[in-house]
Amino acid sequence: MIKERLSNFELLRIIAIVFILVDHVLMVTNSLPSASDIISDATGSISKIFFSVLAIGGVDIFVLISGWFGIHVSRKGLGKYIYEVCFLLWLLLAAFAVAAPSQITVDSLRASLGLYNGYWFIMAYLGLYILSPILNAFVDNVSQRQFGAVLLCLYLFQCYFSWVSNFVDYYSGYSITLFCTLYLTSRYVRLYPIKILSGYPVIAYAAIIFFMTVMTALGLRFTGTALRMLRYDNPLVIASSLCLLLTFDRWKCKSRIINRLAMSCFAVYIIHFNPLVFPYFTKGVMSLWMITNGIAAVAAIFVYLCIIVLACFVVDQLRIVTWNILMKQPKIFNH
Repeated sequence: MIKERLSNFELLRIIAIVFILVDHVLMVTNSLPSASDIISDATGSISKIFFSVLAIGGVDIFVLISGWFGIHVSRKGLGKYIYEVCFLLWLLLAAFAVAAPSQITVDSLRASLGLYNGYWFIMAYLGLYILSPILNAFVDNVSQRQFGAVLLCLYLFQCYFSWVSNFVDYYSGYSITLFCTLYLTSRYVRLYPIKILSGYPVIAYAAIIFFMTVMTALGLRFTGTALRMLRYDNPLVIASSLCLLLTFDRWKCKSRIINRLAMSCFAVYIIHFNPLVFPYFTKGVMSLWMITNGIAAVAAIFVYLCIIVLACFVVDQLRIVTWNILMKQPKIFNH
């Protein structure tokens, strides 16, 4: 039986990948303002900080969605994940080998095997997928009180020893450890709704984003740092991402277009962040950044990102078609 895709959550996936693209744009343009920038151009600086705060939740949102519905491990599911990664990586490698063979490097060959630090999400999510049966068994066999106690202890440990002190390295959230915590958090909130979050999640989301923007601005102005606000393991980033998920849970909609686009969200990440492709992504961003400014720059880059998403969607159709053909072959997977 094919489960119906919920367009409200599929739209959230699209928003999450746009957040990730925005985060990469900000990384390329080095957009966090300095203390002198904040003094000389407060409006422009606060705008840059706001977009940075908004975008940092993209990765956490993806993992929270997985936790909300739960990962159900199967050979077909694992095969589909590995096929998507390998197909797109090898397709890009083959395309550049034909069109621009001089650009093939050792790094691009390593990336085609997933051995590239830019693809940390691929590795961390695969680890989460492998561990999900253990996490699911834990969720199914403990009481609400036990579940809550373990989750609380996890966050106390993570916040104190990683986010605050950096004594235990979560790699600023770039890790399977954080993914497991996010997964359990989303499972808990769906099973046992938290009134303070589920009451008015959109208001809570706006309040957290506002607070993080203010704190980041103060940190950059007076200490020259973002005060660890812009990290995936920041509890405020996790809370804001969870509030956004709860907001979309309330809004029900059906859209074939949204569902179809969302199927290629992961492909957008794989394609645009490939070491062969990313220099072109960077060049496009910097060109727009240099020739425009202010609202015009934001609008131009937004259109550029929309074009990137649509281009990746078109490329990914080949992967979807070939996968569907494989699924029609007998005895490839035992369900």
